[in-house]
Amino acid sequence: MSVEVLKDIRQELKELSFLYKQLVEKLVPTEEPTKEEKQAIGEKDEIANEKELMKALGKTNVHHKH
Repeated sequence: MSVEVLKDIRQELKELSFLYKQLVEKLVPTEEPTKEEKQAIGEKDEIANEKELMKALGKTNVHHKH
């Protein structure tokens, strides 16, 4: 293939990519996060330990390895 053909293909791919992006933006509306979601995003995550995790999962007989 010649360099010109490759340049044309590259340009067409850029155009297709741009059109696809526009189509997706129209079909999939973006939503702003709610106040609660913004707060959750900004807060530091709490990390549960193994005992808390097993309790939440309903596992009462958990043997710990030492």
